[in-house]
Amino acid sequence: MLYYLSVMKMAYDGIMMSRVVEQLSKEMNRGRINKIYQISQYELLIHIRSQSQNKKLLISIHPMYARVQLTHLSYPTPQTPNALTMLLRKHLEGAYLESIEQIQLDRIIDMTFVGTNELKDIVKFHVYIEIMGKHSNVIITYDNQKIIDCLKRISPAMNSQRILQPGAIYQFPPMIDKINPFENEYQENDNLTKIYQGFSPELSREVLYRINNGENFHEIMNQIKLSSSLYLHKYNDKEYFHIIELTHLHCPYQSYDLFDGLDKHFDLIDQKDRIKQQTSDLGKFIQNEYHKNILKLNKLEKTLFDSQNSDEYRIKGDLLFAHLHLIQKGQKEIIVDNYYDNTKMIIELDERYDGKTNAKRYYNKYQKAKNSLHYLHEQIALTKDEITYFDSLMTLMENATYYDALEIKEELENLGYLKKKKTKQLNKKKNKFHIETYLTKDNIKIYVGKNNLQNDYLTFKLASRFDIWFHVKDMPGSHIVVHSENLDEYTIRLASKMAAYFSKGKHSSSVPVNYTQIRTLKKPHNSKPGRVILDHYQTIYIDPDDTFFNEISKID
Repeated sequence: MLYYLSVMKMAYDGIMMSRVVEQLSKEMNRGRINKIYQISQYELLIHIRSQSQNKKLLISIHPMYARVQLTHLSYPTPQTPNALTMLLRKHLEGAYLESIEQIQLDRIIDMTFVGTNELKDIVKFHVYIEIMGKHSNVIITYDNQKIIDCLKRISPAMNSQRILQPGAIYQFPPMIDKINPFENEYQENDNLTKIYQGFSPELSREVLYRINNGENFHEIMNQIKLSSSLYLHKYNDKEYFHIIELTHLHCPYQSYDLFDGLDKHFDLIDQKDRIKQQTSDLGKFIQNEYHKNILKLNKLEKTLFDSQNSDEYRIKGDLLFAHLHLIQKGQKEIIVDNYYDNTKMIIELDERYDGKTNAKRYYNKYQKAKNSLHYLHEQIALTKDEITYFDSLMTLMENATYYDALEIKEELENLGYLKKKKTKQLNKKKNKFHIETYLTKDNIKIYVGKNNLQNDYLTFKLASRFDIWFHVKDMPGSHIVVHSENLDEYTIRLASKMAAYFSKGKHSSSVPVNYTQIRTLKKPHNSKPGRVILDHYQTIYIDPDDTFFNEISKID
């Protein structure tokens, strides 16, 4: 997994869309739809068989990350299709792609598919994909433009000018009259987005920068027209991309084939967003449990403090018995000589009772507080253990993929924190956990446990006895296992950086990391997943950063 940038600068503009459409035309020519999935409220995943290969077309109308691309990434597909998926499958499965075109240089695609209806008549369908930020949409129509359905329905009450719902007639959104930069002469302007179709602000800045440095506008546009690559730039912890190098940023970049580059850029973003969409309740539950136990601990410690100072109840009982002759029913308090320290003491009384009963009530309070000490110490230890546990889950959720998060949910269900959903699972065998694996420049494997179930499996099942285990000291984090018996200093520091990065100390400095051989570790009896007993270890101090990703390669 690569670093996750806090802010992403998108440039999926009309110019880039033109290159996407051309690539899709080449790779999906007359491709036939095998399967359609709605993998989230924003995304469709279409499996297409084209040129004797299976390909996956991802269509996203996410408000921030909308795009169309072929993808090699794996996406979770729902086992039970929803109503929209069933409708799309009914009309489009088995249909082949006749054509794909971009509307002017806007971010609108018209994909024409040819299929058959229930009577086996030849029917044409259009899939219109509109990439327009929060207004992005996917609309499926018949050849007469009558809408079959949309990924996002727009009723007359929402927009009386442009209705997008079954039965309505599809119309293109209003378009601003601009000129085609591939077909017209350069017109000087300090913002090319105002006059040219398909230009984003980022592309405008780049083209103007190149022109100011002596490049010819038509040569730049020709370079764009011929590009089949994506350039990823990291600048001030932000990631920028486009189909030509963004030289005005003056920063390092990496180039990929167009769709590989889009996969590279959006992989972690999608995963984080998918976790947020589909497991947001899980994150909230973990945080609520953590804060609930913090409050519980505060109350328990206050009660413990009061119980540890319960001798005052016994002293008051003793003094009341010594002064019974001064106490009468109806009194709310009495001032007596405290012969323990030769001072005066004010003792509150229950006016309903006589002196003897009031004294016994103080003795009862004393005995109750004394008896509760053992229980309080036990509850405080259990509550601290819960705080540590949910703190570790919050840390693991920060680095979790979608599937890692589902396993965290499974763990909570197994421990009884969450109620399991009743599903029919006959003879279902538990698959082995997919452990994230990396390879160093010396061809040494390094494994990373991304949740407690994976940590347990990695440390006590997958790892060999003489492999080296790494974990941050006294804080939650991933188990890191290096598949080698003898490590040089470079590999020790590399694995320690990984342990620090995948931990709560990720943003700290001089993080202590313990390491030892697997054979020295033990699993505590009846403990929660992910716990180990550590012995015979060494400690190294590391400043965490993500530069180690440049020194390792991920094994799928």
